[in-house]
Amino acid sequence: MARYIHVPDKGDPSSVQQIFSGYNVQLLCCRYWWLKNWESMDMSFPYWRVYWNANEGGHITFRDKTYELTPESIFVISPNTPFSTFIQKPHNRQVEYRLEGGRIVGSTTEEELKAKGYVLHLYAHFNIGMPYDYIEPNIFVFDVRPHQKQKIDEITSYLKKENERFNFYSSLIIHSLINDLLSMIPEKQWNIVSADTRILNILHFIEQNLEDNLSNSILASKANLATNAFTRLFREETGISPQRFVKKRRIEKACMLLHHTDITIDEVASRTGFADRYHFSRIFKSISGYSPAEYKKSFRF
Repeated sequence: MARYIHVPDKGDPSSVQQIFSGYNVQLLCCRYWWLKNWESMDMSFPYWRVYWNANEGGHITFRDKTYELTPESIFVISPNTPFSTFIQKPHNRQVEYRLEGGRIVGSTTEEELKAKGYVLHLYAHFNIGMPYDYIEPNIFVFDVRPHQKQKIDEITSYLKKENERFNFYSSLIIHSLINDLLSMIPEKQWNIVSADTRILNILHFIEQNLEDNLSNSILASKANLATNAFTRLFREETGISPQRFVKKRRIEKACMLLHHTDITIDEVASRTGFADRYHFSRIFKSISGYSPAEYKKSFRF
């Protein structure tokens, strides 16, 4: 048992240094909408999602299993999870994406919207940073606990009044709900892309510098490795080459910017390290199947 006779200089009486894993919840959006139609074939996007419905009617299909969204359940969807959605009945397979809905405002009661057959849908999109945005694609379904329902009620109440600016308390409640839900994901599910600290540091570096030159030689120097040794280690740890990973992350960040900001396509190209809009558009369409303009128009939610 340690004994002290004066106040420790640093406030902590222990001399044992502790190291904690860092993560940062970056909220991309949080909205409360009524939905009349919600049909999609593939909602695989590079960010986390939280879904909660105030009434029955909404469904999610993932890996041939269909889940119903109800007030008693809340869904956490990891990045790049390919799922489909529909309301009431399986969606028309000829339609890739159809959304009909809008913001729930205080002038219209939820009971009026439910009476029209609309589904009331709370959703949040967010990232938590590397390497935790790279867990296995999955959908986690949890029973809504009383303290979580209280937070949901506060969030939806705020969103019916304000949709653009979030004060400290409202932001705190949204973050609190997200952190609570993330802590419910089983520890074994957090299988990160690499355990090698050199590679993890490089992944962080890539994430923070996507607009810059990220050649193999530059990345290797940051890892204090020869280029060939770095390239080999990166592929062994992640399963893909450094340049393929960089391109993947640039396109994923572009998707996030197209979904959640109103910046121009030229600015998206600049922020994601492409030489110009035309180079960016060609690469983006070759990977996503859509031009940036089509993607921005089709998948804004």
